[in-house]
Amino acid sequence: MKKALIFGTIVLALAAPMLAGVVKKTKSDVTFRGFGKFSLAQSEKLTSDQKWADMKSDFKGQGIAGGLAGKTILRPGDSGEIIDLAQSSVFKLDNKKREYTVGPIEKVKQETEGEKAEAGREKEEEPAESNIKITKSEFKVEDTGEESTINNFPVRKYLVHWLTEWENTETGDKGSSRLESLVWTTPMNETFQRAQEEEVKFYRAYMEKIGLDVEKTQQDILGTSWLSVLDSLGKAKGQPGRDYSKAAGEMQKIKGYPIVIDGKYFVTGQKATGEGAEGGQEEAQDVKGRIGGLLKKTLKKKPADTAASANEPSLSYHTEVLEISTPDLGAGDFQVPAGYKKK
Repeated sequence: MKKALIFGTIVLALAAPMLAGVVKKTKSDVTFRGFGKFSLAQSEKLTSDQKWADMKSDFKGQGIAGGLAGKTILRPGDSGEIIDLAQSSVFKLDNKKREYTVGPIEKVKQETEGEKAEAGREKEEEPAESNIKITKSEFKVEDTGEESTINNFPVRKYLVHWLTEWENTETGDKGSSRLESLVWTTPMNETFQRAQEEEVKFYRAYMEKIGLDVEKTQQDILGTSWLSVLDSLGKAKGQPGRDYSKAAGEMQKIKGYPIVIDGKYFVTGQKATGEGAEGGQEEAQDVKGRIGGLLKKTLKKKPADTAASANEPSLSYHTEVLEISTPDLGAGDFQVPAGYKKK
């Protein structure tokens, strides 16, 4: 009986289909002015319904808020993750302790209790009609024609420029937000086309699993939803919603698969909301729930030296593809490593 089971297992393994997959190595850095720099080196294997990732992260905090984050949710780490959409499961790997946990894929909580309370206060304070008027709005993509080689990929350089200027018609205060991004892409050959298709399939299914609106979620880091996130972090209180239709059209000018994205986001002329709320008082309760608020305050806070800050981004980011290939992957590529113990 035992031999029959072993034989059956071998037959099933040999009969299991090898799925088209993506193997990719990337590195990323995100820096928040006055808060800190987060770095991530990641290796991943992916098919349309499974993902394995190995992640090495580091965070260098600045100030009280950054120091607090560095000691809590942004601690340096060596971790891994296996997502199985068919089984709706997530394996969390601790590579240092050689341990793992397993649990279900959970839907995203839209807001923490602290954020709900803060949103409630802002809603109460918000006037019935916004006093903020958009005085200028520009979004354009430029194909520079410049070509180079990065990480052995032939690449072409694009510039993304996004500028919004606003004015408070009641107080006369003025401000602006500006995104300047360099995008280097490589021609969309069969390998990259296949990789992009698999990534889109996986992330579309994953978004559905965690309860996000797939139609409103752009997988491309340069998509309009991503721009909305940046806008929400830096916009003035009461500022009206913006039309991203032109941005989406301009983005079509970028051809190829992004290898390097290097951007800087500037916010000027805005006053801190809830000034005096930062500092030791933030340490008291619900640290994880407050990190988002701390980042918002970092971007919204009016710098002491406006002239100097005009050339210093509120947020800068750099993502880079180091390697990418599209081999056939099997079940063995998405297993917990041998020797790891379940926690």
